[in-house]
Order: sequence, then C-alpha cells, then structure tokens
Amino acid sequence: MPALAVRVRRVEGAPVVAVRLWATGGARVEDVPGQALVSGRLLNEGTRRRDWRRLADDSEAYGMNVSSLGTFEGHGVSVDALAKDWELALDWAAEMLLDSTFPEDRSRWLARQAAAELESLADEPDTRTGWAFLEQLYAPHPRRRPVQGDPESLRRLGAGDCARFHQQSLRRGVIAAVAGTIDAEAVERRLHSLLGELGPVSDPCPQPAAPVGLPEARREILVDAEDQANLFVGQLTLPRRHPDHAALELLAVVLGSGAGLTGRIPARIREREGLAYTAHAQTVAGSGLDPGRLYAYVGTAPETVERAERGVKEEIARLVEDGLGDDELAEARAYLLGREPFQRETARQWADLLIDAEHYALPLDDPAWRTAQLNACTRSDVESAARRHLHPGELRTTVGLPRPG
Repeated sequence: MPALAVRVRRVEGAPVVAVRLWATGGARVEDVPGQALVSGRLLNEGTRRRDWRRLADDSEAYGMNVSSLGTFEGHGVSVDALAKDWELALDWAAEMLLDSTFPEDRSRWLARQAAAELESLADEPDTRTGWAFLEQLYAPHPRRRPVQGDPESLRRLGAGDCARFHQQSLRRGVIAAVAGTIDAEAVERRLHSLLGELGPVSDPCPQPAAPVGLPEARREILVDAEDQANLFVGQLTLPRRHPDHAALELLAVVLGSGAGLTGRIPARIREREGLAYTAHAQTVAGSGLDPGRLYAYVGTAPETVERAERGVKEEIARLVEDGLGDDELAEARAYLLGREPFQRETARQWADLLIDAEHYALPLDDPAWRTAQLNACTRSDVESAARRHLHPGELRTTVGLPRPG
C-alpha cells in the first residue's frame, strides 16, 4: 500500500489554491500527551533551507498563509496562496513536511504555549467540566484528554520526541489534497514528484486502548464559576464510517443541534421550563476513527441542575421509545441539506473535505452522495438507529458546580 494518497480538485471562483499535506496518526497514537500537537506546530518552525523567521518573511512576501497543526487523528501543513503561485505553494508545503528540522528552542517555546493554552482553557468552567465528561466517557482512550496533553507531559516533551513521532507518522501514510483554480493534472504530477520518496506504508497505525469510561454514572466537580452549573449528559455512539451516521445526524437536529432554539432539549429545558441559559445537543460529536458521543449540554443554576438533568434524560428516553414525527424528520433533513452548499464554497473548504474523504474512505467531497445519504433515511430508519445507539439507561452525567464561598 503506497504511503502517499493524492486528491486534487479544480474549484472555480477566486484565483487561489489551498494545499494540505496530512500525516496519519495524531494524538490518538502519541507516546507523550501533547506530542502530536507540538510535532505538527513545529513543521513551520524551520527547515534545512530556512529558519522560522525566513519562512514567515517569505510567506508574507508572496501573500501566502502558511501554517501547521496537530490534531487528534493527524498532523500536517497548510499553504493558501494565489493560484499563479501554485508550484511554489506545493514546494513549500513539501519542504515543511519532509525537511523540517524540529529546533529545540522552538519545541520548548511551543510546549510552553500549549501549556498556557491549557491553563487558559481551564479557567472556563464549561470547558473544565467538558474535559471531565470526556474522561468519564472515554478513559483510558486518548480522547479522554485535551489534544494539548497535560502540563507535566509538555514539560518533558523534547524536539527529539517530536521528530521521531513525525517520521513514524510519515511511514503510516500521507494525504495530499489541493483545491483551487488550478490545472489538476499538473498539480497531481508535481505532488508525486515532490512526495514520491515516501514509498509504501511501513509502519501501520497502532490501535489505542478501547474507550471504557469511568465506573461512576454521575460525577460532580468544582469549577471557578460564580452562579452557573455546567451539565453534560451523554454516552458513546459510533465512528464516522458507521452506516447509521447520517441517521444519528438527523436525530441530533431533532434533539437540539440545529440553529437557534430548535430541538426538543432546548425547547423544553430553556423555553418551556426556563431552566437554562443555554442548551444544545449532539449525537456524533467527535466521531472519527473512534466512536463519537451523544451529549446534551445545559448551562443552568446550581439549584435547578437536577431538574435539568432529569428533563434531558426524559427527552432522550422519549425519543427512543416514542420515535419522532414526520415533520421533525423533514425539518431536520432540510436543515442538514440546506447547510451543505455553504460547506463547499471555498478552495480551503474543498481541500479540507478532500482530506477527510481520503482519511475516512468516504465520498464526503461528493455533494450528490451526501444528498442521497440524507434523503435515503426514512422515519423507520432513524427510529431504528435511535434504538440501536441511544441507551437512556446507560447515560453518564458530569456536573460542574461553583466552588463554595
């Protein structure tokens, strides 16, 4: 199996090109928490040809947006440029992917930056509660923790750890995606010329520990909030490639993932009972190679958190037991279909879609496939999927309560 997969698409419109090079692995297979994030961010911090200052100056001179990142399932580089500079954009992206030097001083700086991000996020009561909820659902799976890792792991993370992780990821497979007003055949030839040395996959991705979750069904933690409780209720559901994924997306809209105050949970908890400042729900949050999650989030007062929790669980149980109405299904379908065109407007969006399509081996870049998938879900299909994947008796709850005093 070749290590390089190439996806190229001509996109009419503004004269721009979006280049994405993506190495497989990410935080789900890292040895040190935070390793994937820092490894990814290091890719534009210096190569054998240029240091980070020169990279920044050169990209500014051409009006390019050059960045690199690490996520839960991979890390890589991104270059957005004028279409006339497409060859240079490909060359620079390949340079950062293949010739990065992982300087120790920049590694330490990025690790401190990630630790500062963690500290800042920990000041947000809803984020802090959300982390505890992820741990409750996913432990010991890596999804249980933030992609930044933790302060202790970041302190011991070195440039050598990142360089080794990057090389392992390259051997696990690279996806190259390019979209814009370009000659697709010329771009594809150039990509194979630049990245052909990758050879075959020689280091398949290991599988992380399966998500089990913590034993307690309900957790309470103390957070730095003045007068609001943060409530999360949910369970694990299914990965992105599962055939019931589209049905659960429709169920999410029915429960409360749509625009405004629509959906059963916000309609009841916020509008009818007045228990929440904010309320929304999802059914496949974080769905990827590993299972996503059903969750309902409610921001409420400490004295009403139990009522809100009970209401959320009752709405989920009612949906599983009684099903949904034809009008609810029609509205959910119209909402999802209506937002599809807005996710395919720019070269950047198309490049990201091409990465996902290759990564998950799904035709996510084909609007007709997406439309057919949503239209094929009947009411019976959606109700059956709810019974298979939503289990009211197995819901977990995490509550973030203000510290006393």
